[in-house]
Amino acid sequence: MKAARLRVDIRFAAAVVLLVTAIFFPANVSADEAALKDALQEYAKGNYSDALTKLRGYVESNPDDTEVYAVLNETENRVLLRALAQGGEHERLVKYLLKKAKPRETEAMTNEDEIKAKVDEAINSSAIETQRAARASLVAAGERAVPFIVPSLASEDANIAVNAILALRQIGRDGVPALVEVLGSDNARVRGYAAAVLGDLGDNRAVAAVQAATNDSDPGVQAKAQKALAKLGGGAASAADAYVALGKRYYAGDVTVIAGFDSVKNMWRWDGGLVRYEVPAYLYPYQMSEECASDALGLSAGHANAQALLVRSLLAQRVEAEVLAANGGSAPESLGGAFELAKSQGFAAASGALRGALADEDWDVAVEAAYLVAATYGGEDMRGHALGHALDAPSKRVRYAAAIAALRMSPQRGMPNADKVVSLAAQAASEAAIRQALVIDDDDGTRSKMVMALTHGGVQASGDASGTNGVMRAKRAPAMDVIIVRADLGNNSSTIPSLRHTSSYMVIDELIADARTKNMKIIVLVQDTAEAQADAIREGFSNKYGDSIAGFIATPIVESAAMSTVNAALEAKELNVDQQRANALAATAADGFARVDFSCKSFDLKVAIEPLSAAATSGPTPEVRMNATKGLGNLRVGGGDALLKVLTEGDSDEIKAAAATALGSVLSAVDGTPEQIEGLMAASGAEGAVGSAALAALGQVRNLTAEQRLAIFAKHRLQVATKAD
Repeated sequence: MKAARLRVDIRFAAAVVLLVTAIFFPANVSADEAALKDALQEYAKGNYSDALTKLRGYVESNPDDTEVYAVLNETENRVLLRALAQGGEHERLVKYLLKKAKPRETEAMTNEDEIKAKVDEAINSSAIETQRAARASLVAAGERAVPFIVPSLASEDANIAVNAILALRQIGRDGVPALVEVLGSDNARVRGYAAAVLGDLGDNRAVAAVQAATNDSDPGVQAKAQKALAKLGGGAASAADAYVALGKRYYAGDVTVIAGFDSVKNMWRWDGGLVRYEVPAYLYPYQMSEECASDALGLSAGHANAQALLVRSLLAQRVEAEVLAANGGSAPESLGGAFELAKSQGFAAASGALRGALADEDWDVAVEAAYLVAATYGGEDMRGHALGHALDAPSKRVRYAAAIAALRMSPQRGMPNADKVVSLAAQAASEAAIRQALVIDDDDGTRSKMVMALTHGGVQASGDASGTNGVMRAKRAPAMDVIIVRADLGNNSSTIPSLRHTSSYMVIDELIADARTKNMKIIVLVQDTAEAQADAIREGFSNKYGDSIAGFIATPIVESAAMSTVNAALEAKELNVDQQRANALAATAADGFARVDFSCKSFDLKVAIEPLSAAATSGPTPEVRMNATKGLGNLRVGGGDALLKVLTEGDSDEIKAAAATALGSVLSAVDGTPEQIEGLMAASGAEGAVGSAALAALGQVRNLTAEQRLAIFAKHRLQVATKAD
């Protein structure tokens, strides 16, 4: 049997040497595309006369909309602005092309019967040219073709196996996520050849899976996996570590592992065969990071970084669901259980997730992770814990969440920054809506100045140099009000992937198209250069986007002028979602005081009395007022006058009864004033829950006199006996 396998492998290797040395040439660029590229190159060189002649000729050829889009999408934005800045016919023709540019519909092969037929030709045809043509056409099917090719890897016929491998190689990088899952096949031959192909493709997304395959139960698979791993440059860390590293890249939206803004992405799992799953694109990065974390834990069940990544992935999906809901959409119902599933992973994993979110400035997930830490707390040592560091985070929302979580936990000692907990939570209990802005600008200087101007103007601001990252960040920020985009963003001519940021037009197109960001106000930052004509640039953006552009800011940044534009945009934006979040935060913070262990020595609870009193009497919602009322009662350090006001003026019997109970708790630790005691005595005569609560509360008042107790008894004496006739 071993000899037979050896003969097959030798034939296979010989066939590979003969067949994979063929050279494949890319399709030529169409003449029309070349004409437009020539014109734009002339603009880039400053040869404006020649550029106009070529541009005029191109426009007169009546080019296809998708062709124009394809070329402009690859053109450095600064070249387009340079052409606009020439004014006159230059400006008119470029504006025409910008309005004409429309995205090309994806020309993908998705019909399964068609894919199967092409796979059959690529693998089983006896004609080499037919095989080649079929392989080339399978590129359009991409990863969708992999399930139909994989079974042929098991063939004892070397020609069949080689043809399958060549087809997989032709599909290339697009097929890697699917092919990685093939390493879970129960057929050793399939696993081995899959590992070999992954090594040949050189895509580092396969490193972790191939490294895990080096420990395969089959020696042949081990050998192929070891060779593939050497080609991939892996092996420096454990396979579990490699999975975590890959998962972090997915989680961060690394453009080298996630490309495009498709509405739906494919995921693959091996379940007796290769099975395709569809996942919304906004969840794809976190689904993939979850998969990587799960694979890492499958290799090393106690891997702390994998546990933390798993929890972050779950919490990120929960955040995305909330973002979608806040913008009128709906997410998969199963995400409603994300927090509980994350909770099942325990305190250590929750703590690791919070630590990672803080390090990456992943603020939305840090908020959820802080609450998760509180939900999983069981008296663990808090010395040096990430929750203490979260109390000092740059994000106000994170600081608030950490403070609320700390109140719920009431650790007795050791947590960093414990002295900040009460004041932060008290601020949160009286918080109003927070305005937020994002600056997408690849010029470090202007971006920093713009962020500083916004901060000075009372707006919570952040910045990003990458158009792609900025768009993803905006989609994850449900309360983002304003997006400021640099007019000449991006360097699409760069050969370095990390420098190929999406252009300004692509950024704005995506922001307007997505349900999560379409209501955010967009402001364009217009640079001050010798070549740029600000008016022409403004007109270009206005013509293309109309009312979607809320204003323009000129550089160099003048803080007063910039904030005038931003404030005008803020005033035009409804605050509904943000206001709801502010109200919910206040209610949650007040509830934290209602749950804190009042005997906890780590906190100075008196700091909270004034803001909680204000929230109890004039909070924006019934929930805020109720939670603040209960919070004052739980703290037992003051707030009696506010509780008396709620007791006498509250807008429902429910909150009046809660105020009576809370006032009794406070007066069990603090002497009551005559007005407070008289108020409780008067309320004890009310019908129903209010009277019962007030009567019970009087029993807690520590400075109630004997005479007052007797009066209470006389007033409420039980009439058991009946008057005789």
